[in-house]
Amino acid sequence: MDHNKTETLKRIISEGSSYRSLFFNHPDAIYVMDIKGNHIDANPSFERLSGYKIEELAGVSRDRISPPESENRRVQFIEDVLAGRSVSEAMAFYHKDGSVKHAQVTYIPITEGDDVVGIYGIAKDVTDKVIIEQELQQTQEKYQVLAEHAQDLITTCAIDGELLYVSPSVRALLGYEPEEVAGKSFKSYCYPGDYPDPLLISNIGHGCKMRVLHKDGHYIWMETLAKPVTGEHGKITQIVSISRDITQQKDADRRLRESRERYKSLFEYNPAAVYSLDLEGNYSAVNSNMVQMLDIPRSKLIGQSFLSNLDKRERQKGETGFELVKQGKPQYYETRVVNSSGRKIEVSVTNVPIIIDNEVVGVYGIVSDITERKEYTERIQELSKQHELILNTVTEGIYGLDADGITMFMNPAAASMFGYEAHEFIGKSSHPIIHHTRADGSYFPKEECPIHMTVLDGHARSVTEDVFWRKDGSSFLVQYQVTPIIDEGQIRGAVVVFNDVTGEREIVRAKETAELAAQAKSEFLSRVSHEIRTPMNGIVGMTELLVGTDLSEEQREYAQIIQESGDALLNILNDILDFSKLESGKMALAFEPFSLRKMLEQVAELFKPRADEKHLDIRFRLNPNIPDYMAGDSMRIRQILVNLVGNALKFTDQGSIDVTVDIIKGSKPEDSVLDFAVQDTGIGIPADKQDQLFQSFSQLHPVINRKYGGTGLGLVISKRLVEIMGGSISVESTEGEGSVFRFAIPTTRVEASGEKSASEFQHDRTRQSDKVAMRILVAEDHPVNRKILQEYLEKLGYEADVCTNGVEAIDAISQNAYDIVLMDIHMPVMDGLKATNLLHRLIPEDRIPPIIAVTGNSRREDKEACLEIGMRDFISKPVMLSELKRVLQQWGPSDEPRIGPS
Repeated sequence: MDHNKTETLKRIISEGSSYRSLFFNHPDAIYVMDIKGNHIDANPSFERLSGYKIEELAGVSRDRISPPESENRRVQFIEDVLAGRSVSEAMAFYHKDGSVKHAQVTYIPITEGDDVVGIYGIAKDVTDKVIIEQELQQTQEKYQVLAEHAQDLITTCAIDGELLYVSPSVRALLGYEPEEVAGKSFKSYCYPGDYPDPLLISNIGHGCKMRVLHKDGHYIWMETLAKPVTGEHGKITQIVSISRDITQQKDADRRLRESRERYKSLFEYNPAAVYSLDLEGNYSAVNSNMVQMLDIPRSKLIGQSFLSNLDKRERQKGETGFELVKQGKPQYYETRVVNSSGRKIEVSVTNVPIIIDNEVVGVYGIVSDITERKEYTERIQELSKQHELILNTVTEGIYGLDADGITMFMNPAAASMFGYEAHEFIGKSSHPIIHHTRADGSYFPKEECPIHMTVLDGHARSVTEDVFWRKDGSSFLVQYQVTPIIDEGQIRGAVVVFNDVTGEREIVRAKETAELAAQAKSEFLSRVSHEIRTPMNGIVGMTELLVGTDLSEEQREYAQIIQESGDALLNILNDILDFSKLESGKMALAFEPFSLRKMLEQVAELFKPRADEKHLDIRFRLNPNIPDYMAGDSMRIRQILVNLVGNALKFTDQGSIDVTVDIIKGSKPEDSVLDFAVQDTGIGIPADKQDQLFQSFSQLHPVINRKYGGTGLGLVISKRLVEIMGGSISVESTEGEGSVFRFAIPTTRVEASGEKSASEFQHDRTRQSDKVAMRILVAEDHPVNRKILQEYLEKLGYEADVCTNGVEAIDAISQNAYDIVLMDIHMPVMDGLKATNLLHRLIPEDRIPPIIAVTGNSRREDKEACLEIGMRDFISKPVMLSELKRVLQQWGPSDEPRIGPS
């Protein structure tokens, strides 16, 4: 039957000349298929569209002609046509060259009587149209993504200002949901008078600035760029705009204007003479007081060299100072100027560089007339000579200050009690030298000092008990009287008369007071430590996890800044706690064997990344005669070494850092002294500042403090640690060339044995535990800390059960066999210490897994309490991934015996 239909189809095709003409000349592909879908005939356009001749198709498999989806649809369409229905739809097909083409295909039944004997196929090439539509769709999708994720506000407005589209960034910028403002007029959100003509701003290349109403009621400044969207005949139908929040820019502009006005006021109305110089030393600007002092018109001063106004004998000093300030070094000195009438004026000069883009472009100067003050000082000094004999014979300490708090004179008794030579004290402010700290160790602000207050208000004061500080850093109790020096109704300074009243009663009372204060401070800091370490655990832990994820370069930079800031805050917290322990006398020392070589390797590894970043060579040298193992407090020795190397790295920008360790053998074979030296090529320390290095909270210069940071406690802690271990510390430094810090610690040599050392055994444990699966329980009530521990464990390849209090922990350990338990100390219902104590009472010892304390307290006594109650080790918050790994390696399953905490 099918054969007959095919023959009938061929006959129909061959008949009709008009049909054949249309068939061969039609621009669309026309082809004939039998009822099975086989191609019987096709016009030339079919070959142009498909690349195949009709006779070639018989030998080509269908998967080379049509994609699977198109082929399935073709089969369905043939069934529909055989049922008498025409079908038309776009389909994809493969060209002979393998490229994908698209055609609008129409199938029409060919009938003979009531029978469908074949199918007409008409294919119109729509490839270009489909490609254009696809590109348009991709463009629209990209635009949609851009609009949905842009931080700037993207809107589409009608010509009348109606908002047709508002991007989601409107939430962050203005507080609205997009659907709240869509359909409303943009003008209703603009500050009255700010709303521009939409057609006008669309033609302004630089955009316009306006104030836009935030949902909470205030206005923010926004800069808007707009472009028109044209329809038929070039008519503008919509306005697309991008708006950016420039509130901060506006505030910055306002602050800049205010700053300029303040500078102008400071320059012109300063009570001192103020000027600026170009790099040739010529005046580029002067204020009215400068004109008045020199009695030279401003127009003549501008362009004139400042040297022309100096006394001839002072010009060399002026040239030297000017050359230094051109190198970026501020200069402060006294000199003498001569005005137009020949009057000589004694002045103090402050010259500072004007720096723009790291380049000195000029010099800013302030000149104050000190003629009267110098004359007065000279009179005081003359008077001092007359009374020098009296001052030299009295036993009370006496020193005098000028109106600026600068020491003018000091008698031998005072110098002796302070431990200074008189010339070291005179000419300097006394407060930061001998009165900087109260008896309880807290900072003594100058503004609260009775001596300073007398210099300011002229009222005599008597203090029965206070503390002065010697050059060597020690303190002594004093009783003093401060009396103002008043001349012609003006306060010219003050005289301080004091006695050393340190006695047995005073010493005992001061000691008790200090101990009570230190104890209260230590307890307070311990509580604060725990409270700070809990959120710090979240910050440091989550940041470490975040850095380990797939981040963009910008996100990674921000995350690393958070990580570095968290580490810095943690270091500050540790410094303060160590300082508190040292102050209260509660710093306990350990005495155990340690490998000095491995300690140095750890320190080198710690600082290598930072040294590489700064392109510095950092070298460690160990005397080969030093035994493999020494006995002492390795943790504290390492802390001192880390402090000194960290400081050297901080203050060195080029060159190298050398750490050397030597040994000085004692009279007994087992007794020795380890001699450490940390040498750098950094900025060095001025000679007159070196005595402040080991004072509490001491930072040598505000500029250095701002550039390098720090609490000022590192060297204080190091000095006290060295001293309580029976050693000494010193410094040698040359400003601009570098420093050498040395400290010596008594230690005891340990004879090597055939047994493994504790550290060697723990490396063995690392290799074994890496291969052992563990069942772990985490007992932690704080959700953030719990999350961090779980994430850390997952990074290390472990899963853990969790509970939120001590009761749940006891229940879990009673019912399950855990290899290790991480137990928080402070939990609701029952804390970790009580839970551990009960476990040792309720469960046989061989069934109790190693319990590791997780605590925000870092005091040694707190950690000792954990060990005494039956815990095996401890981790301080914030928990570090490396510390958690150490605990798992040390206490995880193993056939070897376990050792105590390192």
